[in-house]
Amino acid sequence: GCCCSVPQVLKSCTEFIEKHGIVDGIYRLSGIASNIQKLRHEFDSEQIPDLTKDIYIQDIHCVGSLCKLYFRELPNPLLTYQLYEKFS
Repeated sequence: GCCCSVPQVLKSCTEFIEKHGIVDGIYRLSGIASNIQKLRHEFDSEQIPDLTKDIYIQDIHCVGSLCKLYFRELPNPLLTYQLYEKFS
């Protein structure tokens, strides 16, 4: 078993992208900043926002951008500081 479960924001976003967002550069292109903030706020205030709203379907990149933002803001990076030596 896994020691920790996948955070809901990542689970929802990645499932949504796999269902609706298999487009070129899904994680390379950025979404519209105001949509990313709106989506982030919805995750902060509700458990699981409705990602099938038109605003998110039309700007699928904001969902991918929120995933990237989540990883960027982790206190300890995914590839933890302890592993940096090994990589370099």
